[in-house]
Amino acid sequence: MGGGLWAWKPWRSVELPESACWGVLGANDLKRLAGPDGKATEPEPSREIATPAKPVSGSRESRCRVMWTGAAILLDAEVRPARDRIDADRGNDAGGGSVTPLDFGPGTTGWVVSSKNVDGHASVRLYVPCDYDAPKEDSDQPPPKYLGVLVSGDVVHGASSAEARQAYADIALKVGGAAATAYECRNTVTLPGTAPRVAP
Repeated sequence: MGGGLWAWKPWRSVELPESACWGVLGANDLKRLAGPDGKATEPEPSREIATPAKPVSGSRESRCRVMWTGAAILLDAEVRPARDRIDADRGNDAGGGSVTPLDFGPGTTGWVVSSKNVDGHASVRLYVPCDYDAPKEDSDQPPPKYLGVLVSGDVVHGASSAEARQAYADIALKVGGAAATAYECRNTVTLPGTAPRVAP
């Protein structure tokens, strides 16, 4: 009985924001990324997803970060316009780790990257087909075809790296759906109700 009292630490708790990343994510989305004891905060809450037609603070890229106790990044999510960088991103990711395709539905391109340099570290990319208006100053560029989502984070002590990879895929799907609405895609964007299963 005495040993059990030493193991039980009622002061340990996990605090997660009720809303994060443009209001798209909640505590349940972040729970699998957290350790057994600590607090997560979004230092600079993101109010809206920037788009090429409606930049935020002059930027056409959106980024949100949720920080864990100390200096760890519990979650890093980015949304940006994408034209033809998919193959380049895949090549760059393959140089830093193993790339496994993920099927997020018709017309999408997605994959999970498992780092070969940092044990347990991973990221998920998702490209959603989206016909949206490009800024006038980009009229000499090829028409945009996709919006891109990148989700990653640090491995938090006590959290499961396999659960984190799945959480990244689930979050990428939610953020991708929200971004398609913010981008006002002229095409019909069809995303699944649940993210594909990520191999452990």
